[in-house]
Amino acid sequence: MVVVDQLSLDAFDRRLPLARGGFKRLVAEGFRFGEMRYEAAATLTAAGHSTLATGAYASTHGIVANEWIDPETGRPRLAVEDPAYQVLGRAPARQDGTAPTSLRVPTLGDSVKVSAPGARVVAVSAKDRSAILMGGRSADAAVWFDAERPLFTSSTFYGPKLPAWVQPTNLAVAEALVQRRFAWGLPGGGLTGKHPPPASARNGDSEPNAEQAALQPLLDRWEVDLALAAVDALALGADEVPDLLTVSFSGHDRIGHEFGPDSPEGLAEFLAVDVELGRLLEGLDAKVGKGRYVLVLSSDHGVCPVPELSKQRGLDAGRVDLKALRERLEAEADAALGPLDYFAGSKTPGLTATSKGRAKLLSIASRLRAVALEQPGVLDLVAAPALLEPSALGAAGALWRRGYFPGRSPDFLVIAKPYWSYGTADVTGHASHWLYDRQVPLVFFGAGVPRGAAPYAEAIDVAPTFARLLGVPAPAGAEGRVLEALFR
Repeated sequence: MVVVDQLSLDAFDRRLPLARGGFKRLVAEGFRFGEMRYEAAATLTAAGHSTLATGAYASTHGIVANEWIDPETGRPRLAVEDPAYQVLGRAPARQDGTAPTSLRVPTLGDSVKVSAPGARVVAVSAKDRSAILMGGRSADAAVWFDAERPLFTSSTFYGPKLPAWVQPTNLAVAEALVQRRFAWGLPGGGLTGKHPPPASARNGDSEPNAEQAALQPLLDRWEVDLALAAVDALALGADEVPDLLTVSFSGHDRIGHEFGPDSPEGLAEFLAVDVELGRLLEGLDAKVGKGRYVLVLSSDHGVCPVPELSKQRGLDAGRVDLKALRERLEAEADAALGPLDYFAGSKTPGLTATSKGRAKLLSIASRLRAVALEQPGVLDLVAAPALLEPSALGAAGALWRRGYFPGRSPDFLVIAKPYWSYGTADVTGHASHWLYDRQVPLVFFGAGVPRGAAPYAEAIDVAPTFARLLGVPAPAGAEGRVLEALFR
């Protein structure tokens, strides 16, 4: 399973004529669906990867976002954070991704593992959440690029030490750092002359050191190096027992946030992934054999066009400032109910109340909504109890309910207007229910896959369909159906 993070269908279609590597080969030799949609929101990395892996939406698998606020403690929690486990080789940081224990249903990898003795599951990504959630609870290995140190790592959830097959790639990372092909904050300036990092290199679900533009094409290459090393070390695909290898190209999302989907930088990163995807296919051909493996390519979500560009083209577009909105709502609550800390925080796409303030805020929900509607870019503010009413938000309400999980989703959901991006820090983003965030490519390729095309698939259909191609049971919590067009 290959995921290209933040690859909208629009960007894929516009760039595909320029592809000369893996994208071109997959479309030419595989079976492509004209579009795939996530019929759920919010459209975020952790939620999307979990849906691809489980065949279910967040209302079932429980991963509503990359990070949510614990409603009782008010503390932010990563989707893959579990203090019972530690990142290998260093002391715990303020927030660490370590384990898939927040997933509430099995993944395709789990189905592969129970299908036969000796089945192997390996997940590779530059993001911890992407590797961990795609691998599932029973993966033999999940490997990701550390937010704190410039190397690929894992956690004690998967074992006491890093697999030996990761070491050559980490040596390549070290060599690239010495050559100053990318920068990294080290104590005293270190090799790069940069200032030391803050106490934690992670800022919420963001990983500032790892998000620099120069690093992304290098990470693309190292992810493929790791995938092929795992094939050799674990003999993936060497017998008739199905194994699962997942690769998530995270750099495409990081470049997208920094420069936007219409940028030259975005195109360059797409073409870098194209080269590495081609190298992955060639490596699998050589190591496993043509016609002896099956591959599916998709994305975890799309992206909003850069608001300033949309505005130049005459659209109502801009940025929803969640921090400013929270401050206005906090002031309104103080005026209506008396001084108190009413909100624990805001995480795209909404706001979470404190345990003391929740009931009081819900009692003035209509008043808060009126204030929110005055905030630029806000289409609606919906309290969680109202969202669960079948009539809430019309057709869009069903999308948000499929992405809702109590205790993790915001108490107040902020619905952005079309072409309004959440937040002010990035050039653009995603999370909405609008089609540009939900519509992504889907291509199947390889053993048992005919050349052809079909018009439509839903994200929850990927895992059950891939399970049939592998000859294993669909994940137990899957809500989707097998895409029969592949088997006619």
